[in-house]
Amino acid sequence: MTPRRFSALRNNRALRRIARPIRRQVRALRPRAGILMYHRVASEAVDPWNLCVSPEHFDAQMALLARRGAAVDLAAFANDEVLDRTGSRLAVTFDDAYRDNLEVALPILERHGIPATFFVVSDALGRSREFWWDALGRAVLESGTLPTTLEIVLAGRERRFAIADDSAAAPTSTRWHADWEEPRNGREQLYMDLWHAIVALPPVDQDAAVAEVLLWAGMPLAGPERRRPATREQVAALAGHPLVRIGNHTRHHPSLPDHDAARQRDEIAGCQQALTELAGSPVDRMSYPFGRHDAASRAIVAELGIPIACTSHPAVVTARQLRHELPRLQVLDRDADGFARWLRDDHALLARAA
Repeated sequence: MTPRRFSALRNNRALRRIARPIRRQVRALRPRAGILMYHRVASEAVDPWNLCVSPEHFDAQMALLARRGAAVDLAAFANDEVLDRTGSRLAVTFDDAYRDNLEVALPILERHGIPATFFVVSDALGRSREFWWDALGRAVLESGTLPTTLEIVLAGRERRFAIADDSAAAPTSTRWHADWEEPRNGREQLYMDLWHAIVALPPVDQDAAVAEVLLWAGMPLAGPERRRPATREQVAALAGHPLVRIGNHTRHHPSLPDHDAARQRDEIAGCQQALTELAGSPVDRMSYPFGRHDAASRAIVAELGIPIACTSHPAVVTARQLRHELPRLQVLDRDADGFARWLRDDHALLARAA
């Protein structure tokens, strides 16, 4: 690095340190609220996307929301009345409807009286296999010794992947955060390369591709039951629950912008119909898989009369957000103090003293 570049970098860091408290003060002046995004209430040794919050930490987080009287149903975000200058209102949402949402999280929500939205992948209900991203992690990150090369056909094209270091000999043993860390070894690089190649495929091709990777890794096709989606019966039983609302998360959880408008319509409208029939009442909320959306998907949501749609963009909700592009904050596996500091210091939420 040249001295000039180093000096510029040092100055940029100094400017960021100066700007950070200013931004925080400006943010604190705007009326705001927050939508919390969870996926699983469980503990896993390998969790590259930070989907898991332990039952103990989730219980502590919900106890904090109950103590502060902060929790509201997501429907409150249909207008700006939920916003205030202390960021005192938060909605709890779950994506994908894993079994542990109902078997572990729901009793905790009931104990603390916290309303929650479960965004359901309708065609995944009752699956005997994991979601493809979990199965891919099991194959590449959790398996024993792997072959050093993988040859596979993806989207009609032969692809060859290689593990370029000695990480093929042993599974990933420490936590790696794919959202904000570069792969540290060949296994993790292979996982990311395959993830990006598979995410844009049609659902049937995703399952076929991951099945091939599992066989290559010497892993069984059926993963642990704890990682599977809920059943139709479990979700149907929620229809009359006073704390729970069901939301649309598409039929198969595709990356919507990677498909044409016709396929997007089938995914969104098909899920809407299936969940309306299952719940016995209209579904009034949507979450875009992977948080990804485009003009076509937003137009379909509007045409179906769904008033609220959530992304995965990590920000608070302010008056400027469109109701079909609501941001959400992914909750990590933190204790109550860490959870409170994160809400207060990073997002100016629950700003009043406890």
